[in-house]
Amino acid sequence: MRDLQIILERNREHYKHYNEKMPRIGEFVMGYRWMMAADTDGAISLALRVGREKDAARYQEILQSHIGQDVDQCLEELIRENDPDCREIAVSLSNLMSKPFNTKERLADRGILRTEGLNFRYEVAGKKVGIIGYGLYNNFFLGKCSEFHAFDFRSEREVLNRRITAEGTDIFPQNIVWHLGKNALEFPEVLKELDIVIMTGCTIVNDTYREILACCEKAQIRGIYGPSAELCPEYLFDLGYNYIFSASVRDKETYLASTFAPVPMGNDLAYMDLYELTRRESVGTSSICNRK
Repeated sequence: MRDLQIILERNREHYKHYNEKMPRIGEFVMGYRWMMAADTDGAISLALRVGREKDAARYQEILQSHIGQDVDQCLEELIRENDPDCREIAVSLSNLMSKPFNTKERLADRGILRTEGLNFRYEVAGKKVGIIGYGLYNNFFLGKCSEFHAFDFRSEREVLNRRITAEGTDIFPQNIVWHLGKNALEFPEVLKELDIVIMTGCTIVNDTYREILACCEKAQIRGIYGPSAELCPEYLFDLGYNYIFSASVRDKETYLASTFAPVPMGNDLAYMDLYELTRRESVGTSSICNRK
C-alpha cells in the first residue's frame, strides 16, 4: 500500500496548510456494491467492492475496531499492516480524507481546474479509444471514434445480448471491440495502441491502475473515473493521468436510504455531485482536446 501512504502524506500536508480539522470515523457501510466510510460530520466516501475481502464477520470486527479513530490514524494502521484484503477499506478512507480539498476554490489554489458534471469535451474522431470498466462513457465514444475497445471483468453472458434468428446471430451492443472476463493487463498489445484510455476507479481498489497506465504509452488522454477516484488528484496527475472524473455524495442519509431500500434504486450518481478535473497547464494543450 505504498501508493496510499504517499496519498496520506500529501493529504496531511493539505490539512496543515488549510488548518482543517482531521475527520473522525463515525461508521462504515458494507453495501452491495460499495465499501463506504463516513465521518462524524456526515461526509461519506466510497470504494467499489472489487478487491479481495475477508468473510463478513471478520470484516465487521476490523471495521468496528476503527470507529472513533481519526481517519489518518486508521489509514496509518491499515497501511502498516499491508493486508490486501483491507485495501478497499483503505481506499474509501483515502477518499474520505481527500474530500475537504476537492472544492473548486481549494483546487484552483493548487492549479487544478474543476468543472461540474460529466462532459468530456475532447475530440475522439479518428482515435482508438479504450474504456476499462464498460458503460459510463458510451455516449462520448460509441460511433464517434475509429475504434472503441471495452475492457471488463464481467463475462460475455453478463454484458452481451445475442439475437438468434434463422438467418444467424447478431451480438449487441455492436460496433465495440470486446475484451471481457479478464484483467485489462492481459491485453497489453491493445492498450499500447490506444489514443485515449479512461479507466474505472476500481483499478485503484484492485491496485492495477499504475500498471495499466504504464501500458498505455501512446495515449494522449489518460483518464480515471468514478467515486472510487475521489482521492488526492495531485497524486494521480503526477502519475501521468491528465483527466479525472469523480463524484461526491451530496447527502449521506438520502443516499443510504436509497442503498438500504428493499429494491435498491441504483443510479448512484443521481445522489452525487459530479465533477471533472484537469491541471490548468494541460487545458487546451493536447492536439486532441477540444474544450469550449
